[in-house]
Amino acid sequence: METDILADVSTYLGDEVSEQDNPVLLILINRAIRKICSKRYPYGYTDKQKAAAVSKYRDMVFDAAVYYWAKQGSEGQSSHSENGISRGYQSEDDLYFDVVPMAKTLL
Repeated sequence: METDILADVSTYLGDEVSEQDNPVLLILINRAIRKICSKRYPYGYTDKQKAAAVSKYRDMVFDAAVYYWAKQGSEGQSSHSENGISRGYQSEDDLYFDVVPMAKTLL
């Protein structure tokens, strides 16, 4: 599952990445997976639930990995101005807005 997403992210980023960047990209992909799973299953999750979440939110994992890659070196910045050019950054929480938490009922 992670290797398929890695291939897509590498293809999307094109010449910006090489084979040597794959370990870093996998870290970013796994970070996105952990965030999605933690939001989807706030009280813990199994490997089966993790696989289901990655399958359901695969595009979100992809988007988050690309987002993390693009923000390297500017972590923590909410905006940036230089030579008359201003940049604002999307909040990381906005990436995971559509993850629907699962809850258990107590009987």
